[in-house]
Amino acid sequence: FVSYRVVTEGHEGNRLAELVATQIRSISMDPKHELQLPRHGWGIWPKSAKQPVPFLPQEAKVFLDKDCLQDGQSWLAGFVLGLAASLVVVPLLSWTEDDRGSLGELSHIGVDGFDRLDNVLLELILAISLRE
Repeated sequence: FVSYRVVTEGHEGNRLAELVATQIRSISMDPKHELQLPRHGWGIWPKSAKQPVPFLPQEAKVFLDKDCLQDGQSWLAGFVLGLAASLVVVPLLSWTEDDRGSLGELSHIGVDGFDRLDNVLLELILAISLRE
């Protein structure tokens, strides 16, 4: 599961998330690579996620929201269930000088009436809770 904030990361951050997902898939297909994922990292995609195209049966399943969230379905349920079905969570975190980025946005919660469900925070809490 690659976790990142689409809105604040811009083109470069979104591209980094895509490259991380691609690299994990590539590593998973190399039987000689020193980082081997457990065999149950392969298999059937959960109903909450669509299978990215192209996808080879021998590659690890990597949940990247832009590839796996289903149109017309709850995106919240999609990424929560995608994260719950994941073996590995890779959070891509940033904080820029103007208090933007995935962490910068978290610093605004509760300030001047800024109160909303934050997906990055939710993903981090859920990942830690599932680990425990």
